[in-house]
Amino acid sequence: MTEPLISVIIPVYNAEKYLQTTLQSLQNQTFKDFEAVCVDDGSTDGSAQILAQFAAADTRFKIHRQENAGGSAARNKGLELATGKFIAFLDNDDILHPQYLEILYHNITAAEADISCCSYLRFVGEGKYDFAADKLEAKADFVSDQPFTDKFVKKKKIETLMWTKLYRRELFADIRFAPELPAINDMLLNIEVLLKSRKAVVCRTPLIAYRIIETSQTLKDLSLKRIAEFKNLCLKINELTAKFAAQRSVLQKIAARYAYGMHIKEYLERYNPEKDAERYEVLRQNLQELIKSGAFCPSKLNWRQRLTLWAFLRRKFWLLKRLKK
Repeated sequence: MTEPLISVIIPVYNAEKYLQTTLQSLQNQTFKDFEAVCVDDGSTDGSAQILAQFAAADTRFKIHRQENAGGSAARNKGLELATGKFIAFLDNDDILHPQYLEILYHNITAAEADISCCSYLRFVGEGKYDFAADKLEAKADFVSDQPFTDKFVKKKKIETLMWTKLYRRELFADIRFAPELPAINDMLLNIEVLLKSRKAVVCRTPLIAYRIIETSQTLKDLSLKRIAEFKNLCLKINELTAKFAAQRSVLQKIAARYAYGMHIKEYLERYNPEKDAERYEVLRQNLQELIKSGAFCPSKLNWRQRLTLWAFLRRKFWLLKRLKK
């Protein structure tokens, strides 16, 4: 049996409400030469039965079941099991445009690129998503010969999210999802992959619909577990500076942006530190430790962010209120 051109890795966890729609959107692709590597990460609902039905009806769907270990572990298992020359990732509640694989594959081969990117649209719950009704023409809006620099220095539109991309499998020879980042694993992976990639091709057409539901990370309460991930992300980015010394300054700026945005900006948008002492103190301690370790360089922030950081670390709540206005 010949190996498929594309392996689509799908981590599945308690997704019975939307899983069938997601899998059907993959099954209905105009590009047929793919395998679906579905990793059931210890689901306790009817997800296993839905997966079994697809596998019985379509040999391209392959199922692996494991104890619950989180998104990073599930995707890493998918990479281990994948046999395709190219890799794509699909979340268990999102929906693909019928030409998602066709266009991404056409562009990556035509440009001889390492990564092929598209855009996406958002919809809430069981709301509507509006893909283009007519058949799309496979085309690239631009090709980048320096993907990391174009994304993080020149600010060109290269989507961060892993499921907006098709990757050459070779990129994952020494890259895996970090177990310390079960929920925000694609942030670090995207940086590593772009550092390693020599060329990316970008199509700005939305080819995937991202479903926002109540269990989405962006809507969840800011838990201590999630705060720990924020710290780990900055530490992991700092580790990359040793391997990619030429990009040290840019990586430090990325880490500073994430450290500030996740620990301070997001928190102040949702909570009052005077009424939320426990969470605030954990965030404050995280920032102090990151600065001490060198993983967070405040000098990479602008003056207003540095002032906000100073007020945050020193419990100057009156100044935080003024800066928030």
